[in-house]
Amino acid sequence: MRKPLALLALCATSSFGMASLLGPSSYFSFADSPFFSATFDYFFLEDAEDGLANTPGATYNYSSLSSAFGTSYIDSVDEDDGTLDGNGNGGEALWGAGFFEVSFDAGVLGQLPTHAGLVWTDGLDDITFEAFDENGASLGTLVGTHADGDFTGGTAEDRFYGVVYSGGISKLQISNPSGIEVDHVQYGAVPEPASMALLGLGLAAVARRKRA
Repeated sequence: MRKPLALLALCATSSFGMASLLGPSSYFSFADSPFFSATFDYFFLEDAEDGLANTPGATYNYSSLSSAFGTSYIDSVDEDDGTLDGNGNGGEALWGAGFFEVSFDAGVLGQLPTHAGLVWTDGLDDITFEAFDENGASLGTLVGTHADGDFTGGTAEDRFYGVVYSGGISKLQISNPSGIEVDHVQYGAVPEPASMALLGLGLAAVARRKRA
């Protein structure tokens, strides 16, 4: 899913050189995303419901679709099957052997995301989430302890992990000691304040030329 392009966008909540880590927070549908009401230059949401991880400008490192293990082991975001019913078996998710990673390509996207996140939907033991800047330096880590050990599609344990960083996010990683399911990978970009100021100067110059 892609939000429409917009000329004016919200500024990132962090200043350049400082990242804000978000989560883990309960997540049952995209309406629970901290990015839900924001306006972006571009925004993509990968829900895997077409059987692929193929949103533009993102490279996914995972093992298989969760449906490869049978429908009873699918743990999609709750509302992906059209109903908020406490069960994720009716959708689709991405499964990794203890590890999941998504990298972003500024060349394809035009600029690296300033906002990025994903939803952990299943796994065991502690969960570690980490984000990286354009140079591969860590923007920080989050550790979650909400796994309940149930692999049959329950959604009460599902959590959003994310980051906001105006300098650009190059990669997200999330891991469990064993298998892990991930869904609703989401990323977008808003202009930096300096870019907005330059845009304003450019529009003013055009207006002056028209008056002349």
